[in-house]
Amino acid sequence: MMSFRHLRIVVSVVLLIAGSIVSSYAQEKSTLTIDELLVQAGKEIKFSPEKTTDTLSKLQAFQSQFNEEQRDRFYVLGASAFGFKGRHKERVELVRSIIDKVTNPDNKVRLLYQLSSGYTHLGEYEHALVAMNESILLLPKLKSQFAKMDTLQAAITLLNSLRAFDESLAYAERLVEVGNEDEKTSVKCVGVADQVEINLLRGERQRARAILPEAIRICDERGSMVISQILRALAAIDLIDSGNYLQGKGAGIPLLKEFLEVNKGSDYRTQLEEALARAFLNTGNLEQAEHYGVLSYQHAKSGNAVHLMEKTAETMASIKRAQGQYPSSLEYYEAALVLKNRVLDDQLHKNLAFQRVKFDTQDKANQMSLLEQKNKILAVERELEKKNNQNLWLFISLVVVILVVLSLWLIKTLQQKNQFRQFSQTDGLTQAANRMHFISFANDAFKMRTGSVSVILFDMDLFKNINDTHGHATGDWVLKAVSETVKTHLRKVDLFGRLGGEEFGICMPDSSQASALQLAERCRMAIAMIDTEPSGHMFSLSASFGVATVDGNGLSNFDETLEAADKALYRSKAEGRNCVNVFRQAS
Repeated sequence: MMSFRHLRIVVSVVLLIAGSIVSSYAQEKSTLTIDELLVQAGKEIKFSPEKTTDTLSKLQAFQSQFNEEQRDRFYVLGASAFGFKGRHKERVELVRSIIDKVTNPDNKVRLLYQLSSGYTHLGEYEHALVAMNESILLLPKLKSQFAKMDTLQAAITLLNSLRAFDESLAYAERLVEVGNEDEKTSVKCVGVADQVEINLLRGERQRARAILPEAIRICDERGSMVISQILRALAAIDLIDSGNYLQGKGAGIPLLKEFLEVNKGSDYRTQLEEALARAFLNTGNLEQAEHYGVLSYQHAKSGNAVHLMEKTAETMASIKRAQGQYPSSLEYYEAALVLKNRVLDDQLHKNLAFQRVKFDTQDKANQMSLLEQKNKILAVERELEKKNNQNLWLFISLVVVILVVLSLWLIKTLQQKNQFRQFSQTDGLTQAANRMHFISFANDAFKMRTGSVSVILFDMDLFKNINDTHGHATGDWVLKAVSETVKTHLRKVDLFGRLGGEEFGICMPDSSQASALQLAERCRMAIAMIDTEPSGHMFSLSASFGVATVDGNGLSNFDETLEAADKALYRSKAEGRNCVNVFRQAS
């Protein structure tokens, strides 16, 4: 989700510029020209970002005459312009070229906001988190309300993308408190809008609906019409998601016209189009459903928003299926599956970055504590040298204390590293090995094998129907129940992993084809016998299995064996599901 990052940059930059227009008419003409151009660029960023380039080019001619404040404002506007154009690599390079020269904390956090946002778009989440942490440390030194807003907003935007919603909501509440310091500014509008969006993201729809009318009122009163427009779009999408299709269409269609006039490149426009496509699909108007579905899919592709591309592809697949265009529906479903895997891989990358930065931050804090302890020891040693031997026992005691502290710190560090290693190898939902660890383990097993190695792949049958009928919480319960059931049938040397969605794999070192087939049959029957009543719903479960073994079937490595098991799995699907097939090389 695009969040409010671009709009907040606009609001903060424009209001900063408006607050700093020079009031003295005795200034030189060149200085007045510079300030006028800066004000003009700030207005263009808000209403016509594509025009900002020309104004910034004119300002560059005056660069040698800039004072420090004008220089900082110029670079903030330049970085913001790069962001609107999607040129995030240049955005990052621009900020890095100036950031060390900036001494004003308020201006520095604005540039750190741009840096964090740029790194996030480039997928360099660790660098983004480091920039975010650096700006948070500057919060106590900030005087400007808008600088505080930029700092907190950078943290909210990044934490939302990492799905760290509890931390993100805490920063949104702080942003509302900052907005309460001056009721005339748009800061509180941004803060309450964040609260609405975060509650929707974390599934707290009732809470979001409760504060939505007040959020729109606050934004309208402060003239933040674009953010108010986004809030009304979120409300319309929520109506459709809740099954109120007629109300959702009635609210959403006029909003699309507003997006075309203002903020037409917004991801929220794409989300609204996708929701309208679902609304028309569910009310039987397939022509309009296809119209809005195609628009949303095209806009998601042009914006390279992978998560939106996945969602719009799924919607288009449903529309094509309803139209009876099954080949086209299958193409969209396949595209959605590929995109879903990309989203999952990207989320894993984000989570790993978040954990690494969190670990490094804790490690640095420990090192600082250790350094302070060492400095204290040196001071004590100097004192001991003055007193010679009379305080020798005191010195020894202090050394023992420090050794204990060092030992405890080392133990804690090793524990944290072990926890991080386990986290990076394990699927959070099922506690099975994740895809990355499973592939690494299996490759090693094949390289070091002395006998046969088998790979079993299985896929839950009609799993999407379970999610659609009983909800994703029930789907998660099924995945966990299946994982716990399968694990009870494995040997200690076998590795069980979740490869993505409802697909799982088992790597069996030193295993014949016959023993792998037996294990697959046992697992298949065990899954079919799972009692689903604890989930709160009664339904049947089954899975389709494919087995492949490195033996006389012409297979020589893990990739070939995995592909062979996948072919066997698809044969099981084609034969009616809930069965096991073994790969055999065609003669």
